[in-house]
Amino acid sequence: MMTAAMIAQHFEVTIKDHPKMKLREIQKRCASEMHVNVTINCCYRSKKIVKEKMIRNHKEEFGLLWDYAHELRLKMPGSTIKVVVQRVTTDFLPHFNMYYVCFDALKRGWKVGCRPLIGLDGCFLKGPFKNEFLTAIGRDANNQMFPIAW
Repeated sequence: MMTAAMIAQHFEVTIKDHPKMKLREIQKRCASEMHVNVTINCCYRSKKIVKEKMIRNHKEEFGLLWDYAHELRLKMPGSTIKVVVQRVTTDFLPHFNMYYVCFDALKRGWKVGCRPLIGLDGCFLKGPFKNEFLTAIGRDANNQMFPIAW
């Protein structure tokens, strides 16, 4: 008897790498790799199990941001690390809003070896938490990008 949890466990890495994989493809792979015929509904449930597990992992990792910021402040004095949260009311838990990191070594390196010009580069994040990732960059003496902050 094949369950959705067993299929999710077997194809977890594949579904994580290809989140838009069609249910028919999972069904075909079950037939060829596991030698069982499963329903589309079972494939749907297994895909849903993997996605829920991914979201749970993201939430746990976001909970570690404050610990990471605290460690950076302890180990790298002079660095600027800010975690910004948003509270709707005092009754609700805070929601993550922004995270800013600028290492002291990068600040000093930009001041000493880069042109006095700061650029902005960014990309859009995909996944369950869609947002933007922005970086402040400079140009060093070799005309290469030099990260300053993100």
